[in-house]
Amino acid sequence: MDKEQLRSLTLAFLMIGSVMLGLFFIGVETDVSDRPPAITGENPGDFLVGEVTSVTVTVTDESVDEIYLEVSLNNAKLPDTYLDKNGQYVVDITGLNPGTHSLSILARDYLNQEANWETQFTISYPDEGDAEIILDNFATTIAHGSDAILSGNLSHTSIETCDFVWSDSDIEQEQLNVPMGDDGLFSMVFSELNENLTITMEANCGENIFSTDKTTINYIVEKQQNDDGNSTNEDNNTV
Repeated sequence: MDKEQLRSLTLAFLMIGSVMLGLFFIGVETDVSDRPPAITGENPGDFLVGEVTSVTVTVTDESVDEIYLEVSLNNAKLPDTYLDKNGQYVVDITGLNPGTHSLSILARDYLNQEANWETQFTISYPDEGDAEIILDNFATTIAHGSDAILSGNLSHTSIETCDFVWSDSDIEQEQLNVPMGDDGLFSMVFSELNENLTITMEANCGENIFSTDKTTINYIVEKQQNDDGNSTNEDNNTV
């Protein structure tokens, strides 16, 4: 075989090798059998504290064990985020405070194909109702020197959380606790009134959600009349 034939044969082999190599890369680039990962997850929505403790996400792919997983809770990346043998990851949300939160997932396979998934949920405290001071039907016009009654009940779902006070002056400056039973019932007596009296009551209740109620009671002391029709009580201003 002369040099010219050898050269021609070498060029032919090079051309065949180039074609085969090109077909190999074309086959790799056009292979659609390996698709991007797919992510499904729970959407807890709105719920009360303690009702939901975790969110589970599932990643499906041809090679789950080669998935790179990135989990962000409220825009903060979580450490050690690996899928289990079923392609699942469980996000612990027991430490979250009430409010609105976001959870986002990124999954990337060995071909750098990516999938994203996200959800938002809101955690709330249970409704505790409103504080309400309910007064009994007692007299507020009092004869001079007589006793005045103040009774009723404080209504709230958690009476034990209530701070219930009263004052006959400025309640912000001077106050006393209202004597109240476990059921919220209260009763007080103001003895031998000689002048008008104003009582202010205020209740602040709640363990996590706070509510306030405030009421004012005006007692009017009536003048006593002599036989000639004159009053024996000069101090009878109406509040």
